[in-house]
Amino acid sequence: MEVENEQRLMDEIRQGNKDAFRTLVNPVIPKAYRTAYMMLQSKPLAEEAVQNALIELYSTIVSGKEINKLHGWFSRLLANRAIDIARKEQGNKITVDIDGMEIQDAASTPLENLLMKEQSERLFESIVTLELHQRIVVVLYYFHELKIEEIATLLDIKEGTVKSRLYHARLKLSAVLQRVQGQAKELTI
Repeated sequence: MEVENEQRLMDEIRQGNKDAFRTLVNPVIPKAYRTAYMMLQSKPLAEEAVQNALIELYSTIVSGKEINKLHGWFSRLLANRAIDIARKEQGNKITVDIDGMEIQDAASTPLENLLMKEQSERLFESIVTLELHQRIVVVLYYFHELKIEEIATLLDIKEGTVKSRLYHARLKLSAVLQRVQGQAKELTI
């Protein structure tokens, strides 16, 4: 969405047009939900994070605050809300319902769709095995495409800590994915 169009929609929102808010946020909601879900591993918590971020976005727009680069601003807002929820829920065990996840891919044949879904599920299952602090930086870096500096600022940690967490997360993901692929090969033999 163009910046001029975003600004026009925000002006309409300030004038009370609720449809303008839907138009503004509908394109970002699917990615926001997937990101929150990857971080929180729970549909209800992901929905709560997205809802909280949307409410805060709406309030900020209505209050008249200028928002430049809506997508980046909203990404950081969502990440903050998801981190807040993760910290609150850290003591609780979160269950993952992968069967209920809808993974959309651009594959063209049913076989390609099935293979892409299986790969996505394996990747998701691997990310879920990461510790919370690693999972958060992986999701922010790879799925939300934030820079290391932005993640460090967002989490209030040093850039070196972000790099270290990414490095250790990659090592763990690599090991988990290799183990899963080895098991898959054993099943097909």
